[in-house]
Amino acid sequence: MKNNIIYNYTNIEALFWMTAILLLSLSDPYSTTHYTLFLPTLLFDIPSPGYNLGHSIAHFFHGNFRASLATHPLGIITALFLLGRSFYLLNKSYTNYKLKGNHNG
Repeated sequence: MKNNIIYNYTNIEALFWMTAILLLSLSDPYSTTHYTLFLPTLLFDIPSPGYNLGHSIAHFFHGNFRASLATHPLGIITALFLLGRSFYLLNKSYTNYKLKGNHNG
């Protein structure tokens, strides 16, 4: 039962990161609108340390590496980390699926 719960959370996390990557890769990096969940920005207009990180990741996925680095220096590293984490979780989920014998082949 415990392994099944971990398996489900792994799938949810993988789905979350893959959705985030997809949305960032489809977003317009030159958009002037910003959306944030950073509470100090919402309440007190204090800039977030991750300000423009989404734009930087979008530039990276559009192949504009210089703009990505200029927008936020950690954008490329974050994008690669999210891709790596997503593939790790999907591989872990698939391996657990195969080990449980839930396949027909």
